[in-house]
Amino acid sequence: MPLMDTLIRSATPGPPKILVFGEAGVGKTSLARDAGALLIDCENGASAIAGIVRTPFLASWPEMRAWLAELTNGVPEDAACVAIDTLDWMVQRIVEHVVIELDGKKQGDVTNTLASAHGGYFKAREIVQNIVSRDLLPMLNAINDAGVPVLLLAHAANTKVTTPEGFEVRLASPDLPQWIAPLFIEWADAVLYAHRSPSGERVLATEGSSTVLAKNRYALPPSLPLSWDAVVRAMEESPAAPPLPAAEGGA
Repeated sequence: MPLMDTLIRSATPGPPKILVFGEAGVGKTSLARDAGALLIDCENGASAIAGIVRTPFLASWPEMRAWLAELTNGVPEDAACVAIDTLDWMVQRIVEHVVIELDGKKQGDVTNTLASAHGGYFKAREIVQNIVSRDLLPMLNAINDAGVPVLLLAHAANTKVTTPEGFEVRLASPDLPQWIAPLFIEWADAVLYAHRSPSGERVLATEGSSTVLAKNRYALPPSLPLSWDAVVRAMEESPAAPPLPAAEGGA
């Protein structure tokens, strides 16, 4: 078949890939529950939330990877999406796996760091990036390609960011190392900031500003209630509306 016969000439919206970050306790895990998610428990902080379906606490990257690999073969029918709680803890476990378990020189040495592992000069950082880009994200893509939304939860941090123009600014952004964060930000269809408004309401910022890193590909309103129902309704009204499950209750 000629390559030109494979050109795509119409929109083909699929299930969304969403990264939600915010301060501890704002309601990120409750958002995943209300989305009907199967929660990959990387943090051991969801046990008090009723009504959520979750894995056992996964304390290492090999354990997390085993669950993700299992889900690429099929997500349970009663799971409306797959959520990772939290992404920053998953990345930390990948780092520990690389610098402690995979380093042939200092295997098992808890003093090993990104700067000293695998010959030094931050070579371990490149291995972490390889795991994310060649293993983690392809597994998440496989889950998403099967028609399942993917929801990544992360804590928020005030981070120094260098803009493409070379200016340094400080933004509320996901609590991820700046050498790995772009992989997830570029991969996600939406990066949403969960926080409390001045009036105390829990809301999601959907657009970036001089103080917040956020984006979306759905022309969402600049601010939404921190509610899965609100996210579903806003996306359904978008010209690039993805297939999303209905949800019960708010976040």
